[in-house]
Amino acid sequence: MRKKRIIIIIGIIMLILIAMLGIYKFTPLNQTIRELLGLPRSVFYVNNVPVSNPGVIDYIKDDVREVQINKERTYLINHSRGFAIGFPHDAEYDFSTAQEYISVKCSAFSAVISKEWTTYGPGIEESKKYVTEVLHKYMLDEKYMKENRITVHKNDYEEIAGYPMQILALSRKPGEGSEVKDNTYVYGYIFRDDVILYRVMFKAPKYTEELMEEVYNTLESFSENVVTKGVSDTFTDFYPVENKNWNEETKALYKELKETETCKWGIFTPWAVINNDFTNIRKLEEKAGVKFEGVLEYIYHTEKVPLEGMKTAYNEGKIIELTLQTSTIMNEDLDGHNPMFDVLDGEHDDKLRKIAQDIRDFSHPVLFRLNNEMNSDWTSYSASTCLTDPDIFVGVWRRIYNIFEEEGVDNTIWIFNPNDENFPPNGYNSSLAYYPGNGYVHLFGVTGYNTGTYYAEAHGERWRTFDEIYSNITQKSIKDYGKFPWIITEFASSSIGGDKVQWINDMFGDLEKFPNIKMAFWFNSADYDEAYGKNNVPARPYWFDETQETTQAFANGIKNK
Repeated sequence: MRKKRIIIIIGIIMLILIAMLGIYKFTPLNQTIRELLGLPRSVFYVNNVPVSNPGVIDYIKDDVREVQINKERTYLINHSRGFAIGFPHDAEYDFSTAQEYISVKCSAFSAVISKEWTTYGPGIEESKKYVTEVLHKYMLDEKYMKENRITVHKNDYEEIAGYPMQILALSRKPGEGSEVKDNTYVYGYIFRDDVILYRVMFKAPKYTEELMEEVYNTLESFSENVVTKGVSDTFTDFYPVENKNWNEETKALYKELKETETCKWGIFTPWAVINNDFTNIRKLEEKAGVKFEGVLEYIYHTEKVPLEGMKTAYNEGKIIELTLQTSTIMNEDLDGHNPMFDVLDGEHDDKLRKIAQDIRDFSHPVLFRLNNEMNSDWTSYSASTCLTDPDIFVGVWRRIYNIFEEEGVDNTIWIFNPNDENFPPNGYNSSLAYYPGNGYVHLFGVTGYNTGTYYAEAHGERWRTFDEIYSNITQKSIKDYGKFPWIITEFASSSIGGDKVQWINDMFGDLEKFPNIKMAFWFNSADYDEAYGKNNVPARPYWFDETQETTQAFANGIKNK
């Protein structure tokens, strides 16, 4: 008995020593022992569920995060990522996307924190260069700042809490009728000697001394004095909510898409719907001896809905996939005026209402794809061109969706369509950050091209099979988006770098592996080498009728299915 008491006393003394050394801050202890020792109170989240008994936690298999409340701050202890950071006491945390980033809200600001990596190689200077040239590529361009009313308050490199950090603070002046509240951003980058860096983005209504004091208090609390344990995962609950206002024809199409066991096929040829000229599509159908069930078209939000072309397509038995892009500068002059801010501020509502009215008056179902491939750096509605803030995309999506609802549009099936890879490949730029919310999305769009090897040396492109592309997409996306019917909104294979006939044959054989995919649109065009001017040298020839053999392979595949 005496020996047992001595062991207990020694154990308590050791715990007290740990507490005195400050190591207790980021070390999980039994809650009862914490209370006995007067240590900070903690709430543990295991796989995104709060647990009352931390003794049951499996630090090897579980995703574990701890919120530790002490006198100064509320500490987020991210055991699976190996860091801790303190926020104000009224902070609320969202761990549903914690594999990529964690969202925080408090009265002083909202924040997003992520553990990132740079593609530039190891070292603090390389990480600084990566932030400047990739993450800040547009937002600190003089032309961009002027045309989008951006003011920089601070951009300094400092040592904080023993870490080299960069602090960038800026504000955007909103339009007169804007309802957007948080137009001030403060970015904190925490650098290390390797390829890892941390990113904390703060948002608030105004740039003030009080805001910056809270920002510095938060960054000064950062520590990697956390033993990395367990796994990191996502715990989203994304699912489609059918629009109760859909007309009967639209309800029937959505039901058909959900239940079909055979993939439907659509086609894109440039400007067919816009010009109301389906000559090329009819020739393709005649060549292949098949009838395409769908047709794809693109418009900017400043353009007219191609109603006549849509009517022709419908009368020929085709489902219309209409892609709307809130842009006037796609892939060009992205350092100039970005119309996304105008749309966000409500300055283009009249144009969008006209689009909504025209689609409503068409009356037949429209597969409506808004701002595709947003998790990239080549679109004007990406976070890269919108202050690295995906919330701007979400705000625009919801604004347009609500306008359609107000205008009584009862025939749009909305498609959420990220790119198959994040560019830049960072957590804050994950497709999860762009998801508009349940009730705003009906189909999950996937896009994965076999781009071939024309740019192998310049961009590391390589030949990829259909199975490789869509197995990778499925592996990454099925957990979060698996409750949606899927649609390949556009895709194709190049002929440079491999056997295109074999690729097409394998594609039709592999399709059955992906029962989520209900429809696929072949992009029957090409990407051209910009070095030689437009439409001169095809860098990625995507035509399925490129040769008699590729045409026959495509025709056989559709007929056999």
